[in-house]
Amino acid sequence: MYDLVEEVKINGIAKKENWLSFSDQNKIINIIQLINASKGDKKSWFAVTFKLFLIKLIKFQFLTIIRSYFFISLSKKLKLKNIAEKILENKVELVGIDCYCNPISEKPILDWHLDNAYSGKTDVKNFVDPDKNAIKFFFYLTDVSIDNGCLSYIAKSNKIAHALKKGIYEKAISYTPYWSLSDFRKTIQIKKNFEYIKNIVGDKSIYEFLKTTEFIDNKNLNTKNFNFEVKKGGAVIFDEAGVHRGSKTKFNKRLALRFLFRKI
Repeated sequence: MYDLVEEVKINGIAKKENWLSFSDQNKIINIIQLINASKGDKKSWFAVTFKLFLIKLIKFQFLTIIRSYFFISLSKKLKLKNIAEKILENKVELVGIDCYCNPISEKPILDWHLDNAYSGKTDVKNFVDPDKNAIKFFFYLTDVSIDNGCLSYIAKSNKIAHALKKGIYEKAISYTPYWSLSDFRKTIQIKKNFEYIKNIVGDKSIYEFLKTTEFIDNKNLNTKNFNFEVKKGGAVIFDEAGVHRGSKTKFNKRLALRFLFRKI
């Protein structure tokens, strides 16, 4: 597990094959098929706090409570919290569990973007503390590959994004929308932003990122080097601050289970 932790620390992402047992895979698949939820659907989320358990209980959602306990127990069995704490070198808490199904589609599940980047809004009142960063565990219950549901991730982009968020949060630099990869590239090249970020990550890291992501402006979407193909039962672990996307599900639907751990 040491190599896995170090890889996420260095690149922002790593993958692990054959993580879930066949028994756990089948249980999760049955749950996803029974709830028949899509990403963002309220049915796809499970209780992780006493308050949420109480809400489910009041609404007589006993099956959801049972499934929530199963997922929390699975998280403990796989020692996900321990892994997240080693990556972030800090105490963390489990703040989210969901599972869902993405249908077959010729469109990307979600194009190149950054999480917690205010969805591209122009008027933002409250900025997120960049030190409250999070680690996601993304388990697949179907094989994912190029153009078939795999996650794509720009290695080390999380460090540049964290520096940008830090500058905005501390009001050292001004906010401009940067949710999309194209806007993110423009934002970090603003002179004042570039100088601030450079002092944290170094200008070499910024230039390498800009060179690596030229494809977005050239409309050359041949991005095979960023794809993380994973077999059913495997997972990707990544810093959610990094630039990533969910590819199109061209050949079959994608079943997924996610755990989110955030710094305390």
